[in-house]
Amino acid sequence: MRIHAVIASAERPVLVAGPSAAALWGMPIAGAWPRDVTVLDQWRGGGRSEPGVRRVTSGHATAASVTIGGVAATSLPRTALDVARRKSLVDAIGSVDWALWRNNPHAVDRADLLEECARVSVHAGRRALESVVAFATHLSDSFGESASRAAMHGLGFQIPELQVVFRDAEGKIILDYYWRGVNVGGEFDGKVKFTRNEFTGGDPGEVAWREKKREDRVRRQVAGVVRILDHDVRNPHRLEALLREAGIPRVDGR
Repeated sequence: MRIHAVIASAERPVLVAGPSAAALWGMPIAGAWPRDVTVLDQWRGGGRSEPGVRRVTSGHATAASVTIGGVAATSLPRTALDVARRKSLVDAIGSVDWALWRNNPHAVDRADLLEECARVSVHAGRRALESVVAFATHLSDSFGESASRAAMHGLGFQIPELQVVFRDAEGKIILDYYWRGVNVGGEFDGKVKFTRNEFTGGDPGEVAWREKKREDRVRRQVAGVVRILDHDVRNPHRLEALLREAGIPRVDGR
């Protein structure tokens, strides 16, 4: 609603960008949505600030424009990189993973992201963005899964295989993470799974019971399971202890 209000009151056409474009695309971002609407505009000297609007000019000449719900916004590759720019890998990777996600109807290819990276100057963080794109995957099913994977990487642990399928008498089980060398599985659980009605159906206890039964099935398939929660990702010491106790190896073999 704020985006549409800004567009309606603009004196000239503007391009919605950054986290505001992410909102239009349905792209997840780290943290809360900003209250100011970000627009990309040609530099005209002075007068760039106004209540409720963050006006940026960097990269205006190379920005591709698309229309989303009647609003002109930056392309998906450009939006993903703008959201990821100057953020830690933990905060950036979920948005870029979503741009590649196999279940995203608007998904782009890694080549599209790298092509957009090439338009970013070295001084504006091109090398860092290229590293984020190189680490990104189309297999991550949530922002939390992506952030958790990045946190593991930052701690020096081996990166797991993603969405590995096991089968038992009850059917298919898909693990978020699997370390084949030590036969250990991993699951990421965000708080929303146990708090939002769309997931709980009004009964968090039933969700917990289903998760317990599922984990029992998983434990019959693998040597161990490590369950990672939201607060573990933000607490490196806690996450390191969980992974070490589960026997997850380090990249250097320690």
